[in-house]
Amino acid sequence: MISDFKSLFNQNSIIINNDVVVGLSGGSDSIFLLFYIKHLKEHFGFLGSVFPIIVDHGLRIESNNEALKTKKIAAKLGFDPKIIKIKDKYTSGNLQNWARIRRRDILYNVAQKHSADIVLGHQYDDQIETIYMRLMKSSGFDGLIGIKEVTKWKEIKVLRPLLKIKKREILNFLTRKKIPYVTDKSNFDYKFERVKSRKFLNLLKKNEFCNIEKNLYKLSTISKRFTKSLNEFENIWKIDNVNYYSHGSISIDLENFFLLFKKNDMFSSYQLGKLIKNVGGNDFLPRKLNLIKKLRDFFDGKMNKFTINNVIIFKKLKCINLIRENRNIQFGLEVLKNKTFFFDNRFLILSKFNGILVANNDHSNILKDFGNNELMSKSCKYISSTIPNLKTLEGKIIKPYLYMMGNENINFKLKIKSDYDLIFIKGKI
Repeated sequence: MISDFKSLFNQNSIIINNDVVVGLSGGSDSIFLLFYIKHLKEHFGFLGSVFPIIVDHGLRIESNNEALKTKKIAAKLGFDPKIIKIKDKYTSGNLQNWARIRRRDILYNVAQKHSADIVLGHQYDDQIETIYMRLMKSSGFDGLIGIKEVTKWKEIKVLRPLLKIKKREILNFLTRKKIPYVTDKSNFDYKFERVKSRKFLNLLKKNEFCNIEKNLYKLSTISKRFTKSLNEFENIWKIDNVNYYSHGSISIDLENFFLLFKKNDMFSSYQLGKLIKNVGGNDFLPRKLNLIKKLRDFFDGKMNKFTINNVIIFKKLKCINLIRENRNIQFGLEVLKNKTFFFDNRFLILSKFNGILVANNDHSNILKDFGNNELMSKSCKYISSTIPNLKTLEGKIIKPYLYMMGNENINFKLKIKSDYDLIFIKGKI
């Protein structure tokens, strides 16, 4: 491996050209990532600001010392890292998922503060392990793509430039350059799914399945191509059959969706699941088999309405209608003027005033959005109660100006159109 990284990073590598927040664990991957960013600054004219963030989960006795050691390593590379401790304590549930969510929230908050991208150090071996674990869980083609090089957390772009670089290449580089890193003992604890999967993959490679890595990577490539084709068909189909409403509801042509369901119940339920996720503000799609069962009863006339993943689904005017259920909605979010906020994982908020989001219980003043909408008119009171008003610090109640925007257009440069904009994120996945 030569010093300018040309043996690892080709011209098709992700170009880092914005200010970046680096998720710095202190492990070999994140230290290598930091060294790569240093290389970009020194040799490729990258002049953006770099904010290395070390998240101390406080889950192990050694975590504080490891965070301090990581900070020292990063400082020697010429950066100014910050240690942020997680304040709440783990109680129950999936430990790694608990830690991942809190680490993600910390990195997001820092990136939002600086209008920066997030850069993470996932590499090739992480990709293979992820595909394998998802395969074992019977994931769909979208999941079998694995980790994506560019994604978004709300309006924040997340980059993973190391996905084509193998772990041994990273370790060889750090050894040759005599660059220290921290070894997390939990990476050898077999109670964690990823550690067990890593061990099993190594056993497969040593025995008759020596090409398991190549085959899993090939599966990822095939899944990516297939998913791209499905998405192209989906987008064409949605143009003629799906209507989005700025108050956060969706309607679907009943007859054409039924025809699609008869042809392929798995594919159609997957497409509907993404729309349900969009309306319900959930992190995950509804379970396919459960949704298919409900749809069969729905089309067989056994029921005209059902609820799944915080979404009420019902028939009206030859349409299947999806509206947000009036539960599990957390009002009370503090809003700061001229800052970007998200509500219920469905709406983007822009405001000219500081205040608190409050429930809309004044049904005498129904949102104008329902005026000529016969399809949703009978549900307007219910829907309006799921949409927040803004209560300013002076006690004034401001109703939202509603409009829609595609997820791909969400960024830091949006301009506010009223005193209080509530933007439904159309097509959010």
